Amino acid sequence: MQKIIEFKKQRGFFRGGIDIDALNERIYQLNQDGWKVINVSASTGLYGQVYAYILLIENEEL
Repeated sequence: MQKIIEFKKQRGFFRGGIDIDALNERIYQLNQDGWKVINVSASTGLYGQVYAYILLIENEEL
């Protein structure tokens, strides 16, 4: 089974941008739960600023 999830957690109001440490933690949690991250894509705004990451994950059910 495959799923697409969106990761939007911001670092803070004044720092801006996506919290990469939190993204890495989320990927680690997904791996611990048996999910495999297949692809990570950045979602950008009008001027190229990243506002979210889209993750394609897969779980092989038996």
